[in-house]
Amino acid sequence: MTRFTRFIEDCRGDAVVEAVILFPVMIMIFAALVFLAGYLPTRGALQRATQYAASAISTESSDTWLTFDESEAAFGWETDKDRLKNVYAALFSGMGDVQSRSEEIVSTIEGRSLSSKAGVLKVETIVVNKIVYKEVVVTATRAFDVPVDLSFVGFPGTIEITATSTAVVQNGDEFVRTLDMAVDFVGFATEKFGLTDIADTISSFGSRVSTLFGWG
Repeated sequence: MTRFTRFIEDCRGDAVVEAVILFPVMIMIFAALVFLAGYLPTRGALQRATQYAASAISTESSDTWLTFDESEAAFGWETDKDRLKNVYAALFSGMGDVQSRSEEIVSTIEGRSLSSKAGVLKVETIVVNKIVYKEVVVTATRAFDVPVDLSFVGFPGTIEITATSTAVVQNGDEFVRTLDMAVDFVGFATEKFGLTDIADTISSFGSRVSTLFGWG
């Protein structure tokens, strides 16, 4: 009985047993901190850069006559009259090399952030419906190697962080002209076919829209 009591009260080796139990948990916590330290700032920088790129490309492709200066991260008026697009050109013309433009903007804007630039940056730009309705989708992915090898606990050696932003080309003049054409057509149909009730309803709607946008 004395030997059994001594065995129970013997504390030698407790630290080793505790270390064996806690060491994997500490490694997982460390891995999570490493992941968050690299993920959160990089994800935020990529999201900001892709939003700038999508907005800049959509704006430069519209009839707003604005251009984007990525070095200053600001929009300005286009001063070269030869480059100004009229409403028809903005509606049906191509958008140029949007891939190179988005890569340039994303790289410049992300480079101004304080996040780590380690790893490979990939930028993909897609234009949905290149005529009339143009939707610009910019996706940026940065893959970087984890500084500590944690493969023995199943943690990946390379992390890919992806951010996507979308913007739609806004052609304000096209909307106004389309509404004017609709009003003219209603007037013609009213006179031709005597659609007085329908014409009054549409005319009332047109007046409300004009008042809302301050056209009247």
